[in-house]
Parts: sequence; structure tokens; C-alpha cells
Amino acid sequence: MEKQSESGLITVDDAAQFLAVCTSTLYGWVYQRKIPFVKVGGALRFEVAELQKFIQSNRFRVRASAGRQI
Repeated sequence: MEKQSESGLITVDDAAQFLAVCTSTLYGWVYQRKIPFVKVGGALRFEVAELQKFIQSNRFRVRASAGRQI
């Protein structure tokens, strides 16, 4: 991933790499407004801090065992 700019914004390619998804998936999330983004001119940019929040908000917790054994 390239070095962050002064503003802390990263490109679509860098954001996709950060999230471990392909760019088409990321563009789909942008279109559906599922992920926070910034438009600079006509270019999409992402804040790393917002991507980290996105990851945390989509995290699933492990279920506690109910005493069942397989």
C-alpha cells in the first residue's frame, strides 16, 4: 500500500488492498453507500480511520458454546 497523503486519504486500489477485497466489490459498496468515502474532484478516496471503523462495525463475535459437543 502506498504512503498516505497529508490528508490521510487513500485511493480505491489501496483501500481495496487494505480491506482484502477486489476493486469491483469496493465500487459496489460505494454505489450502495455501505462504506464511507470522499469525492475529491471526480476521484474516490477513503480515510483509513473510517475503513478501520467499517471493519469493526462488520465484525462478528464468536458464539459461546451451549454445552453441546459434536
